Amino acid sequence: MAEVRLIPGNGQPDHPAPAVYKNTGIEMASAIVAEHQDGTRLFLRYFPTGEVQQWSDTRAGWVTLGTCAPRRRDSRNRPLPPQCSPEPLRLLRE
Repeated sequence: MAEVRLIPGNGQPDHPAPAVYKNTGIEMASAIVAEHQDGTRLFLRYFPTGEVQQWSDTRAGWVTLGTCAPRRRDSRNRPLPPQCSPEPLRLLRE
């Protein structure tokens, strides 16, 4: 599995430099590339707004699966899975 952070621009003359806040580039989205046991790849991207999308070859575009937000840690200070709407978030089966 690989994770990618998508930050707008790269500072080249024909691409604007990324928006920066406190010396950190502001993310447009983050992406995850995973592989099923059968070798097919799954592409997900998620935005700072909580929106989660999956790439659909069938539809030739991104499909919104839902919106997720982090939860507080449990009583043992362990992280909990995010709260999603709809819950549970269902991946596309293609």
